[in-house]
Amino acid sequence: MRDVEAAPLLEPLPEDERFASWHLALLDGSLAGDGTGGVELLRSMRLTRPAGRLVAAAPGHVLDALYDVVARHRFLLGRFVPDGPAPRRFP
Repeated sequence: MRDVEAAPLLEPLPEDERFASWHLALLDGSLAGDGTGGVELLRSMRLTRPAGRLVAAAPGHVLDALYDVVARHRFLLGRFVPDGPAPRRFP
């Protein structure tokens, strides 16, 4: 799904890269995705912040491998995500 509000945030990425994976827009305007995006997502939420600090200590190749496992099983994990629009916290 294309989100018109996300378009300006994703503008720095080539179009094929925008839709190849998910991206997290950080408050400083930078983008994080794949394994490092998962770490930033965990760090951004109060309840998962300690887990984010722990996972951030893992080497990048381990994070990317973990992301690949999650990506291959997203159809199973999607059952735990409610339908509807996601909450918005970005200004």
